[in-house]
Amino acid sequence: MSAESLLGNRKASQILFFLFRKRSRVDGLVKNSKLKKPEVVKLLERLLKVGIVDVKKGIYGIDWESFLPVFLRQSMNIYAAAMPWKYIPTYMEEGEEDFIDAACARAERELAKVKVKLAANDLFFKLIQTYFSILATETWAPDDYFEDLRVLDAIGEFEYALLKLLPVIRRQKRTSQESKELYRTLHEWYKQIQGYDTPAGAALRAAFDEHGLLPK
Repeated sequence: MSAESLLGNRKASQILFFLFRKRSRVDGLVKNSKLKKPEVVKLLERLLKVGIVDVKKGIYGIDWESFLPVFLRQSMNIYAAAMPWKYIPTYMEEGEEDFIDAACARAERELAKVKVKLAANDLFFKLIQTYFSILATETWAPDDYFEDLRVLDAIGEFEYALLKLLPVIRRQKRTSQESKELYRTLHEWYKQIQGYDTPAGAALRAAFDEHGLLPK
């Protein structure tokens, strides 16, 4: 199984959510996941193989350095879809024959740079660790909440959170260079996903406009 498949797997997610809280031996995972020991061992072997977890002296934990690139690949779905539209007008004006392919290639290169920039930002690294730690330990969650929640779903929430949080953190004073750089990168991400519409979204916007529900 790939890393992405495991993050979308219900049983593997149960194990990972426990490991987001603290490192554990196999028996502790069996007790807390309510899975049978052979299942836990098999899933841990797969998670080790793709690098999402590590093991030291029989104690398993999240390998955050390996987890972060996977997080970035899966959290930028809207951003990845929106990026080519940023460059299409430029290539059309330049008379590029295959302007869509050119825009997609440019978007892919730029997206790779953004991922490298975020992965190198220690504040972003700590932010992601804290997010999953809080999510896995909050007492307000229903007892069965994590039985069905996939880690992949939790990753996907990041882009939607940006739409709500960026206008708020815009007003915050940033003192460190690291926080300033992180804000600039997240703000660019925010701008792209805020302005992007799927065909269904564009149709809905047009319908609202046709009935006078959008400002002129």
